[in-house]
Amino acid sequence: MISRRVNYFTNYFKIAALNIKSNISGNAFAFLIMSFSFFIMLFFLLCYINIYNYMSTFQKSNVMIVFLKNNAKKDNVLNFIGKLNGVKNAVYYSDKSSMNFLEKRVKRLKSVLKNMNPDNLPAFIKINFKKNAVSSIFLSNIYLRLKSLKGVKLVYYNKMLQNRIVQFMFFTKVVGFILFLFLFILSIFISYSAIKLVILRKQSEIEILKLIGATNSYIRIPMFIEGEIGTVLSFLVSIMLLFAIYKIFIFYKFDSFLEFFRIKIIFLNPQQIAVVFLIAVISGIAGTYLSSKRFF
Repeated sequence: MISRRVNYFTNYFKIAALNIKSNISGNAFAFLIMSFSFFIMLFFLLCYINIYNYMSTFQKSNVMIVFLKNNAKKDNVLNFIGKLNGVKNAVYYSDKSSMNFLEKRVKRLKSVLKNMNPDNLPAFIKINFKKNAVSSIFLSNIYLRLKSLKGVKLVYYNKMLQNRIVQFMFFTKVVGFILFLFLFILSIFISYSAIKLVILRKQSEIEILKLIGATNSYIRIPMFIEGEIGTVLSFLVSIMLLFAIYKIFIFYKFDSFLEFFRIKIIFLNPQQIAVVFLIAVISGIAGTYLSSKRFF
């Protein structure tokens, strides 16, 4: 019984392979359309993951940067900072060391920074707070007190943007879900359209098979196998193309302009790839089902 089912399944695969060979141009067109669809979906997911990852990291950091006025007394500010609770360290950067700071942060722009006059750069103090040692309310209070100090020109504190960051992250979640849902529906439609073109080319063959007594499953199962083969191959090509572009992007250091913001481009992890692969398989099945429904 089991061997008979295996033989049936093997025969279905053989029929699907013959169908692909007999209509290479149609299957190639469907393959290209589905590959493009999955590539867009994967590319969007990659962008979304990196944006969300950066915003999450940005939200967790407890850093303040105090920009000083010209000829300001740094010792007064440093003494005030030293008396604060929860401070991990505070580093002073003069106008010249500011240049070194920028050169370390943005290594690819050293040639540009060499033409800059260090005197035009502001002196500043970078304060790192201990993680989970201080509350956001306490830090907000410190921020206001630092702003009021004599000699302080500006205080940068990312937590003052926390509400906006939270709103932005919620917005990206909602928009991401809507767009991903749209891309999923679009992938089903594209799979449906692509596979339908293949089926329409074989319409006469399907009618002949019905006339000679072929069952619906005998005709339809190879269609599903054919559709899934195209879907899987399209997905593999899409993920490999995206990975190749990612590697080229990293190898040639096109992401160097992001160094200053400590942004590191990451690729999709296996779980995320598996989710998109599952979506691709489902869209292939749904597309084949909808496109072949009119014949059965």
